[in-house]
Amino acid sequence: MALIAFVLEILIAIPLGIIAATKQYSRTDYAITAIALIGISLPTFFFATLLKLAFSVKLGWFDLYGLVGRDYAQLSAMGQFLDKANHLVLPITTLVIVSIGSLMRYTRTNMLEVLNADYIRTARAKGLSEKKVIYHHAFRNTLIPLVTIVGGSIPGLFGGALITETLFMIPGIGFTSYTAMVAGDIPFSMFYLTFIAILTLLGNLISDILYAVVDPRVRIA
Repeated sequence: MALIAFVLEILIAIPLGIIAATKQYSRTDYAITAIALIGISLPTFFFATLLKLAFSVKLGWFDLYGLVGRDYAQLSAMGQFLDKANHLVLPITTLVIVSIGSLMRYTRTNMLEVLNADYIRTARAKGLSEKKVIYHHAFRNTLIPLVTIVGGSIPGLFGGALITETLFMIPGIGFTSYTAMVAGDIPFSMFYLTFIAILTLLGNLISDILYAVVDPRVRIA
């Protein structure tokens, strides 16, 4: 679940940040900025509760809790897949919305800084199309600082999954860790903290590797 939310966060936040930067001070920029600020400001538990109230209690589109429905065992293979997907819509939406804000704002800020650089003005003066200037020259240099943010967000995403999985009672590592902490299961709690530490190191390693991918000047020794 956290992996799907992480991929969606990147696919949504980075393009919206680029659009906001290229259309600075427009209505589109203000709308995207408002969405980003809402995502940054909303606590996970509060936003998840709002989603459950609106789409589960009021509209009845999704179940309140669990990963599968009551008749899961009687469903076909495709039916079981759709049933799990239906139960994951609200948790994934929660993780994505509360996570995209900071990445979206960071992308916009870095993109604006790059667009004001001298080499971007030179590229435009040479007659290159705006699309090539933005996505070939500007975005390539914007990726360098973004790699650090994306790598560092991996452990935080799994940390947020603990709250989300607990609220939706999804039997993932986050919900299991919460149950262990409440029950005083110290060994499992230590394992979870070690798992977060490993994710932090892994995120830093991925960032270092991606530096060499997005910036030819960086070489891995």
